[in-house]
Amino acid sequence: MKGWSKVPLVALAGLLLGCGDDEAADGTGGGGAGNWGGGERKEAALPVKTEAVTKGEITRFIETHSRLEAERWVEVVSRAQGLAQRLAAEEGDQVRAGQILVQLEKEELLLQMEQAKVAVSQAQSTFERTQTLHERQLVSQEEFENARNQQENTAVALREAQLRLDYADIRAPIDGVVMMRNVERGDLVRTNDAVFVVADLEPLQARIRVPEKRMSQLRPQQAARITVDPVPGRVFSGTVRMISPGVDPTSGTVKVTLDVPPEGVLRPGMFATVRIVTDSRQDALIIPKKALLLETDEDDVFVVRDGRAERIRIELGYTDGDRVQVMSGLEVGDEVITVGQEGLKDNAPVRIVGGGE
Repeated sequence: MKGWSKVPLVALAGLLLGCGDDEAADGTGGGGAGNWGGGERKEAALPVKTEAVTKGEITRFIETHSRLEAERWVEVVSRAQGLAQRLAAEEGDQVRAGQILVQLEKEELLLQMEQAKVAVSQAQSTFERTQTLHERQLVSQEEFENARNQQENTAVALREAQLRLDYADIRAPIDGVVMMRNVERGDLVRTNDAVFVVADLEPLQARIRVPEKRMSQLRPQQAARITVDPVPGRVFSGTVRMISPGVDPTSGTVKVTLDVPPEGVLRPGMFATVRIVTDSRQDALIIPKKALLLETDEDDVFVVRDGRAERIRIELGYTDGDRVQVMSGLEVGDEVITVGQEGLKDNAPVRIVGGGE
């Protein structure tokens, strides 16, 4: 039995070996190894993102930074002394010139006013009697002049008392917004104490320094663009108000003052980026700045044509933020590669995925 059982096993092994030889001869065995040896390997297309060349306006500008300031910033000081009896304005209130901000107690001032009126009445009566007697030559010239001087002095004292009473109403000196209140009700306010700060915010101003070599590019009423971090994505307008006629010899710069309407958003003290537009070009060919290749000193981009990346030498014009002007080398509608161009070879196969970032 043991000798008989060996024959089928040997025969089965021969059959298996025979099948293996046939598959190798046909080129269909070996788990597909024949596909690698028998055909040409296709080069894989690299994924890229593109943006089309467009036409639009692009500008040249001077860019610098500044803090926004109020055109007028006035500390309101008290010209009288007394206790703060009533506060008539609060921080953030819009006020008009002459509007009462705080009232001081007036009882003592009113008494002084009444005393001054009585003194004026008495001096007037004395003067009239003395004048009558002087006309009759019953009093000397000196007595007459003393009576007249006394009348004038009491009249001056009355005006002073009236002025002190008026000063008890502390008023806004200009139209503007209350920026600070430095007094509380019941505080003792002394003469020359700063009790309020009022600022004129229409318009705000930005004072910048521009290199003297670019002074010729500036002129009054020139347009400017203002951006601030607290309001991202929004551009505010401004205009050049005045240009200093002199150059700072230390820094070699010229002081330029711009008017910036607050538009209900901007505030004094905000840190602003100021761009003064010095030239503008219409119908310019524009591409994203990120399309430029960084590995060379030349101005090159990759353009997708017929499924391949073609390296193009271009000539640049103005740069405006993340956009650049192309003077030559591209046409409207060309698809420039903006993502995936690093390390890309000329004429390499590519496939466009997604959209521009």
